[in-house]
Amino acid sequence: MSTTKPRLGGDAPIQAHAAARLDWVRILTWFLRGLALLALGRGLFHWAVICGFQQLDGVEFEQLAPGLQTATVFFAVIELVAGVGLWLTAAWGGVVWILATMVALVIDVSAPMGMQGWVETAGRPPLASAGDVALVLIYIVVATMAARQIDQGSAD
Repeated sequence: MSTTKPRLGGDAPIQAHAAARLDWVRILTWFLRGLALLALGRGLFHWAVICGFQQLDGVEFEQLAPGLQTATVFFAVIELVAGVGLWLTAAWGGVVWILATMVALVIDVSAPMGMQGWVETAGRPPLASAGDVALVLIYIVVATMAARQIDQGSAD
């Protein structure tokens, strides 16, 4: 029996050190998991409003305008669905999350433009809207970089 270790590299060239590169697939996975926790938290907040544990502007769910009730139920369902899809890193999770975010941004933009009724009260603070826009832009960048990494064949 030989006491020498077998060579793993064969005819591979000798390199001083491998270039340290970001693992975009792993970054995307952790980013999606973080978004999932955010979406699940938002969805649970909406369910807390529906179940009466939380109030919107001091008003119980049953006393809200029908449009605001509908929006609350919509976000209660879609945020949880998006959260599950994002946690599983499924493609449909990102699509559902972007859909929910775009609907929220349309409501946020419509509120200061003079839309009367429930839209006026459903609008969120500008900082929340800016945060959503930033998250969507970060998602686009990270997903694009992960896709490029996979196309180059350097993903695990």
